[in-house]
Amino acid sequence: MNVNRFARSVMAKSYDGESFLLHVAEVIERQLKEWEEAYEVIVMKLIDYEVIVKEENRSYELLLTENALLSLQQKSPYALDRYLWLELEKQGLQIVRGNGDYIESVM
Repeated sequence: MNVNRFARSVMAKSYDGESFLLHVAEVIERQLKEWEEAYEVIVMKLIDYEVIVKEENRSYELLLTENALLSLQQKSPYALDRYLWLELEKQGLQIVRGNGDYIESVM
């Protein structure tokens, strides 16, 4: 999957935190589906945001406070992506490198 750095920069500056998180979750889901169609990404908000990545019988769960979300969004256009991918990788998700420039841009 390839990225549009200019568009992402505009989004990071103009979207509210929740809209930006939903966009990033959608991008992550598109990338995961390139590797395996069974992936699904779910975002929920209770007190904090919960991001769940499901693949058939396996799931990965991440919690993100509103303050952390806004801090990552302000840090750089791909800081939120990087944070989520690294947390998923820590939980055992295998990240495939070499298909497009999205993963390389994020990591």
